[in-house]
Amino acid sequence: MTIYILILCFVQGISEFLPISSSAHLALLGYFFKESATSLEWEVALHLGTLLSVILYFWCDLWEMIKSFIAWVFSPMNASHKENSHLRQAWYLIIATLPAVAVGYVAKQISPENSPKLIGIMAIVFGILLYLIDHFQKRENDNLSYPKAFAIGCAQALAFIPGVSRSGSCITAARAFGLSRVKATRFAFLLSIPTVIGAVTLTTYDAVKQGITLEWGNLSMAIILTAIIGIVVIHAILKFLEKYSFSVFMIYRVILGVLLLLFC
Repeated sequence: MTIYILILCFVQGISEFLPISSSAHLALLGYFFKESATSLEWEVALHLGTLLSVILYFWCDLWEMIKSFIAWVFSPMNASHKENSHLRQAWYLIIATLPAVAVGYVAKQISPENSPKLIGIMAIVFGILLYLIDHFQKRENDNLSYPKAFAIGCAQALAFIPGVSRSGSCITAARAFGLSRVKATRFAFLLSIPTVIGAVTLTTYDAVKQGITLEWGNLSMAIILTAIIGIVVIHAILKFLEKYSFSVFMIYRVILGVLLLLFC
């Protein structure tokens, strides 16, 4: 792997799970290094790396959701399913994924430009929005509902705008509904699984259609490195949010946005 690819792995592994927009940072790297940050084969690898990190970190929760969902499929009329929190969580994730599927199809046709100025504006606007909602939300209620899950999914769909941040928009919506910082962040991370699977599937299809040969040796190393970084970041941010707020991320986003607007 080249130094540039190593940098991409670190940036993806860190920024995917912080509310600062991984796609924006990858686009900015490509802009400043005059490299292609979105070549299809490396896009697949980076997404697979962060997908693997979420699956490994939340494996116990995911396994319980899978078992509960399979049990429901074979006995949907079983009254005990109504009290199964793992099954409800699985349905919340499914429902929250639907808006991204619809918007993602349209966004793929439009392909919004990753201009530094647009990224800068979105970084500032959504950074301040996250801070305000997090700061003024004093009533915490960790009980999700299907309408709330769908609304969080709609917020996630805003991340197709460069600079918004998928995790940041999800967390902002979840905090607006009263979820605690840790619960909101955990749900945003879990929600990345179906979203990233969809992105990887479409990107792999595009790569195959264009006849791109995937060098799985180098790609595998990138996947593993990104996954390791992602696991560390997931654990660190969840521990951080047990004591602290999202203020530091708002400050970072505003500084980043101002610099982009001034110098790009």
